[in-house]
Amino acid sequence: MTGDLFGDWDRVPPALVAPYRAMVDAMERAGVATGGRPPVWAWRGELRLIDAVSLFDAEHELSRGFATVEFDAPERLVVASDYGRWNDFLAASLEGRECAWELGPAEREPVQVCLPYLRAEWVRDVRPLPTGGWDRLDLAAAV
Repeated sequence: MTGDLFGDWDRVPPALVAPYRAMVDAMERAGVATGGRPPVWAWRGELRLIDAVSLFDAEHELSRGFATVEFDAPERLVVASDYGRWNDFLAASLEGRECAWELGPAEREPVQVCLPYLRAEWVRDVRPLPTGGWDRLDLAAAV
């Protein structure tokens, strides 16, 4: 595996630019230099198939082929936060409502993690997710 993964503003949907910029600002305040790029999103903790289904549409997104990427990043580059609180902020932003959001401890696993980039040498494992048959899978199973 070669190369590094960096966020790219051209790949961020217009409606998400403002909240993503809020995350970049929070990362910078936490001492993680982003180079002004959007973060690479990840989750820490045990992931289950239900997590994939709650994040992506099984028919239109997961069917195209997704994978979990297990990696070890330097802790100094990891900014962890509560995914539920982030989603409250994201929903308010998308609805045009004012909503304050700050980094804070995660209240449950999996923990939302943002990084300024992901280096190929950090990757330990890549596991493809199923591309179909989601209605027959045990969604409580670990990925």
